[in-house]
Amino acid sequence: MREFLPVALAFVSALLFYLGSPGQQWRAAPLWPRFSRRAALIALIAAVISGGAAGHLATTLSIVITTLMASFVAFPFVAALCKRSAGTAR
Repeated sequence: MREFLPVALAFVSALLFYLGSPGQQWRAAPLWPRFSRRAALIALIAAVISGGAAGHLATTLSIVITTLMASFVAFPFVAALCKRSAGTAR
């Protein structure tokens, strides 16, 4: 279970970055930008430290960066899909 901690923290970090951005589409208003950026940065650092403490720094960096990139690409599409399905349900 400890192996998934960097992935989960990187996902939380990307989610906080996305929800704090002005162009996010999941909420009516974005989260407070300063709060979300700081919390996302803390989660990102915790992800790297948790994997680095296990002795797998290079692997952890690769996994964290891949998770961030995949999340940043997927979040707008998920938001558009949710809006589309909510629009057709009415």
